[in-house]
Amino acid sequence: MPYAIMRFQKCAAGGVAAKNRHNERLKSEYKSNPNIDRDRTKDNYHLVEPNGKYKQRYTEMIEQAGCRTRANSVVMVETMLTASPEFISKLNPAEQRQYFERAAAFLYDRIGKEHVISAIVHMDETSPHMHLCFCPITKDGRLSAKDILGNRARMSEWQDDFYEYMHGFYPELERGLPSAITHRKHIPPYLFRAMDNASKSYDAIMKAISDVTVFNSGRKRDEALALLGQYLPDLYKLQAQSKLIDEQAKALREAIKEKDALLEEQDTELFALGCKIDALQAEKDKAVAAIEMLPPELRRSLEQKLKQHGKER
Repeated sequence: MPYAIMRFQKCAAGGVAAKNRHNERLKSEYKSNPNIDRDRTKDNYHLVEPNGKYKQRYTEMIEQAGCRTRANSVVMVETMLTASPEFISKLNPAEQRQYFERAAAFLYDRIGKEHVISAIVHMDETSPHMHLCFCPITKDGRLSAKDILGNRARMSEWQDDFYEYMHGFYPELERGLPSAITHRKHIPPYLFRAMDNASKSYDAIMKAISDVTVFNSGRKRDEALALLGQYLPDLYKLQAQSKLIDEQAKALREAIKEKDALLEEQDTELFALGCKIDALQAEKDKAVAAIEMLPPELRRSLEQKLKQHGKER
């Protein structure tokens, strides 16, 4: 079931430069985002050119409108627009561009195209998507993201209206799942990092554990402790968070079953979260099994070393 996706993020002045560098691909390397394929960056394109740095553009717009600002004012809103990967990826390049143009037109009508700082389509990541950044200036000339985006109820209306608009062009699109159903809390990013680290290290962990029973000298035992000490903290972290992971998985599965009962808010996290939670659960189960395989005396020794390391830090 494909979905139309629209997601907002408010930005104060301090966060604009990072958005500028990422969206416009101004960095030489993107180690924090391995999904970016620099060989395909040449395929990215603008629907609205920024004509300068984002800061320069929003500053000009604010000055021209005569808006009053505060130190913590939201000076830019980044809107991510796309559709489910199975839908957007099957469109040919011309059809994809048409999709993004229609999605952008929905926003132009509401926020004023003259307030758009940049609208760039990224073709160099896993799934095509557009970042449309605008300065939140109201029709009466005030800088107010709150008035434009509104509260939770207003955001639900935004999503309803966007779905109706895009559904008119693409009848196969459906409305997304509601946070009111999922009641989901965000799983801390460090848990997903721990999952990745544990997954990559799992073979080494299992080999070290399997070798424990044949260690016949103190030196070998110390080597095993040192090796396990590199990898097992992530397993312990996953084990300690098992309740949170299980609750998230259960809530998401129940939400999917109840999808038609209530429709409210949706974003790309919904699609990725199910896969990530399943993977996180699998790694958590592997972590628990691996820890339980440790001989009790070795586990106690390792835990003491980990606790001591934690105190030293």
